[in-house]
Amino acid sequence: MTNTIEAKVEPLVGMKRADIRRYSLGRVLRSLINQTGLDGLEGEMDTELKNHARGAFRFEGIGVPADIFQPRRRDLNVNTFDAGGAFVQTSIDDSVIELLRNVTVCERLGVQRIDGLTGNVAFPRQTGAATAYSLPEQGALTQSTQAIDQVLVSPKRISAGTNYSKQLLLQSTPSLETFLREDLEKQINIQLDFQCIQGQGAASQISGLLSTTGVGSVTLGGATTWEDIVNFQGILAAANADTQPGGRIGWIVSPQTRAKWQSIAKTGIGVATTVPIFLWDEKNIIHDGTNDAYVNGFRAAATNQILNNLVFFGDFNDSILCTWGAGLDVTVDIFTLASQASVRIITNTWADLAVRHAASYVISSDGGNQ
Repeated sequence: MTNTIEAKVEPLVGMKRADIRRYSLGRVLRSLINQTGLDGLEGEMDTELKNHARGAFRFEGIGVPADIFQPRRRDLNVNTFDAGGAFVQTSIDDSVIELLRNVTVCERLGVQRIDGLTGNVAFPRQTGAATAYSLPEQGALTQSTQAIDQVLVSPKRISAGTNYSKQLLLQSTPSLETFLREDLEKQINIQLDFQCIQGQGAASQISGLLSTTGVGSVTLGGATTWEDIVNFQGILAAANADTQPGGRIGWIVSPQTRAKWQSIAKTGIGVATTVPIFLWDEKNIIHDGTNDAYVNGFRAAATNQILNNLVFFGDFNDSILCTWGAGLDVTVDIFTLASQASVRIITNTWADLAVRHAASYVISSDGGNQ
């Protein structure tokens, strides 16, 4: 049985900042390794999450609140060498040098998010309108009927598993706490972002934009031209998809496509050849730390999440990332690798993508880096 809901987000756990700092993922793991009871703040949060697990959804392991995966400010340790400084112990910074990861872009470009779902969900969608007629004074009106269908979503499992030595877990430090939190959160979010863009809709994956039936298509057939850029918007306009209230139209491309567009100049009437304006022009860079830019007036982001250098264009506010449960489900396996004194940690989350209108998106059939 499906449930019909309104598209709104209601946080299920609202942890205070002080509690977020006190929460220890290391204590959770140690309690599972030692098979002791989970108490304190960690036990309270586990109980709170499981109380919110309504319907068919249940945590198989320990409930870890999503609140703790918010970015944390890191304080750097500064060593001051003074008289007798040779006797001062060297301090090691408790932060970890970041891994260079793929950039996530979907939520930044406008994809909405609903968390805390339980059963399968159906979003009602109007697909046809009544018909208006011009009639003589006493002409008979032909009755017409609106058409309604549903956009259905159901949970797809996204998992990440890691093995740690028991000694490392037992000797956890603040840096390990930060590492565990940020690595788990980032890897799950990167996979969610990837599947929203081009999940196959098969092999247990989310059906992403690339696999959505009815999206528009542009074949570049060579180096991208200004006419190609304008054509993307033209296809949206022909489907009435470029003027929706609250729309967030934008581009997602690969870094290789971005680099190519930075070297392709616009051509046409009124475009000076002595001072070229490029498709991805430096004058339109958005200086907010993202390195995004405006292409034809719409925000454009580059990420290595894009395969085959395809070009994605559309109203990203017309998609909803749906997640089930109130956080990550973390399970600790202390038996499989017991002979190696190691522990296997498995994290799970469940998600799906609801695309309200396929016509709100246009995807190139070939690479934009030609």
